[in-house]
Amino acid sequence: MKFRIYSLIAAGAFVLSVQSGCKKDFLEKTPFNQVTGDVAFVDAAGAEKLIQGVYDGMYNDYNIWDFMTNGDVTADNAYAGGDNQANIQIDLFTATSTNGNVGRDWGSLYSDIKNANEVLENVPNIKDDALDAGGRRNQILGEARGIRAYAYFNLVRLFGAVPLILKTPATLEETQTPKATLDVLYAQIISDLEFALANARTSGPNKGTFTKGAANAILAKVYATKQAPDWAKVSQYCDAVIGGGYSLFGNFSGLFDVANENNSEAIWEMQFDGYSGLHGNWMPGVITGTGWKRFNTPSNDLVKAFDDEGDLIRKNASITFKNVATEGWTDVYWSKSNYPFINKYRADDKSDSYIIRLADILLLKAEAVNEISASGWSQSKPLVDQIRRRVNLGGTPANDQATMRLAIEKERRLELAFEGHRWFDLVRTNRAVAVMNAQKDGSGNSLNYNVTEAKLLFPIPQAEIDRNPSVR
Repeated sequence: MKFRIYSLIAAGAFVLSVQSGCKKDFLEKTPFNQVTGDVAFVDAAGAEKLIQGVYDGMYNDYNIWDFMTNGDVTADNAYAGGDNQANIQIDLFTATSTNGNVGRDWGSLYSDIKNANEVLENVPNIKDDALDAGGRRNQILGEARGIRAYAYFNLVRLFGAVPLILKTPATLEETQTPKATLDVLYAQIISDLEFALANARTSGPNKGTFTKGAANAILAKVYATKQAPDWAKVSQYCDAVIGGGYSLFGNFSGLFDVANENNSEAIWEMQFDGYSGLHGNWMPGVITGTGWKRFNTPSNDLVKAFDDEGDLIRKNASITFKNVATEGWTDVYWSKSNYPFINKYRADDKSDSYIIRLADILLLKAEAVNEISASGWSQSKPLVDQIRRRVNLGGTPANDQATMRLAIEKERRLELAFEGHRWFDLVRTNRAVAVMNAQKDGSGNSLNYNVTEAKLLFPIPQAEIDRNPSVR
């Protein structure tokens, strides 16, 4: 049996654009029908190399950097900052099909899918009894399907309907797959996650492993995001996570210190070990520091939200202010004498980032209970208050379903700022248009985003349309 490494022209990969101000080189992918390596994977060790390749492939632009731009800059948590036009277009809702970020996110996520598909096509055929000892074969398949589901979930949330590719294309015709419907895509996502839940490990060597806890957590988020949310399912899968051995880390600010990586609250976490190791995190270097204008500047509205709540602990853990008056750049949103920078990624190339952590799921459980019945707000309150107590805030004043709905929305924003969740929360709750069109700068002037329903999704990349007109 041979494992072949193909490029992702099958799913629209192309030369990835270089982030302005970021010294990172990208290699052009080779055509789908040119084999760059013929490597035999015929035993258990080979299977482990295949699944490790899936994890290694996740250290791409989407999972290192764009997850936050898409989740926080698109929303009301941050401005684009910097001078990168692709980021600025996303911030201002003017992104087109030629936007570099849009194209590379499509390519990054389909690359993750391609890597997972290679595992799913090859590992079942490896004949090695050692692979079945302790069920390791099925664990590997579960991890691959879980990661594939996560990639498709992100594609659906960003682009809507997209092609569903479940095997490596062998011909040019197979690369020109039309869009699947949202129902079909969500059915596949759920099927993959259910398989992962049944087969993945309970724990791995670190929180970078896709585990049963990650499957439960993402299933909860999927059922909350579908066009018709199933709040009973959300509650069910949240309960499974909450009862799965995780616990809130005692100190909120400590969540973001390198010394506390892979802590009790982490469910799934990107593992960065610096440029001297396997995976360096270049993202902190483009959001903090001086010398040039950094990206993803915290917004006036988010700072005001922290201040209005008296939430000093999460504000200081999330944002730091510096005097950059002598820097040779300008900013229309902030005074340079007291300029905000994101503070959740503090160790430069070694800062891990959370894909999902327990506080997210506790608040999603509160949301589910509140939505299931008009009286559910009273059951939501202890969950919300648990999150608030950690940062020395009193109980939420919400006292009915409507006020609890907004209280949970606010709590998720303050708790999860700069972790890539805000925009997707606003979209799935049908709040994005109203919230974004109400945005003002620090002087109270409207930001005139003029958001419409048509702007809630990224456009399909032009390079993919040119290659596969059926996705237009």
